[in-house]
Amino acid sequence: MLSKLAAAGSNYGYKEEKYKSPAGILLHSRTVVEKDGFVSTGLLSYAEGDIVEIEIPEYKLFHLGDSVKITVYSPGGIYVFASTVVAKDHGALIIINPPQNQSRFVEKREHPRIQVKQKGALHAVTWTGTNEKQVITDEAGFTVHNISISGIGFTVNEHAVNLDEAVLIEAELDLGFKLPFAAEIVRREQAMEGYYFGAKYIGLESGQTTSLRAFVLKKQVEVYFKEKAFQQAKREFK
Repeated sequence: MLSKLAAAGSNYGYKEEKYKSPAGILLHSRTVVEKDGFVSTGLLSYAEGDIVEIEIPEYKLFHLGDSVKITVYSPGGIYVFASTVVAKDHGALIIINPPQNQSRFVEKREHPRIQVKQKGALHAVTWTGTNEKQVITDEAGFTVHNISISGIGFTVNEHAVNLDEAVLIEAELDLGFKLPFAAEIVRREQAMEGYYFGAKYIGLESGQTTSLRAFVLKKQVEVYFKEKAFQQAKREFK
């Protein structure tokens, strides 16, 4: 389901947009949700990364995959956009937050990064200054700590392979499916687990991008539900 919804996300113009922090204008605004001539009014209560939560009494009348028209009445203006229902909670809909909405917030990261714990394997490395590619014959695994549709942050055991002078890598991610990719190393620092690297994908094919977007969207929904359960538990504990 999410892979289909992620593919539909291309209709929202996913490009090299800047991601904007959700701490602002649209939250707690009156929001109208419309589908097939049915209109319901709720409250925009959550916006993080690619998803938005709308608290709405008639949430049961909406279904996963529904195309909806959203109208947000904010002090800063009226915002209208098309979206898709990707999850439901008691009393709330979770929909895709299109990039044109994200751009209305305070600038932050190019794409939202999700904290994960995934495995990967290095296949080849190109070194700074030589432009020569070295194929990795021995198994060299790494751990992905955060991921977005533009790049990853990962650690490599210092005894596995030395990437201090690496500029490009060819590798494969295990995300529940195999995702081969090439990436440019854009950040490096020492970490407790070895060495931490930030890398930006190079030349992902459209099918790979769709699969990756579906994975990131799925993880964002999971984070949303975990955070909501945690906040509910805190209220009950009090």
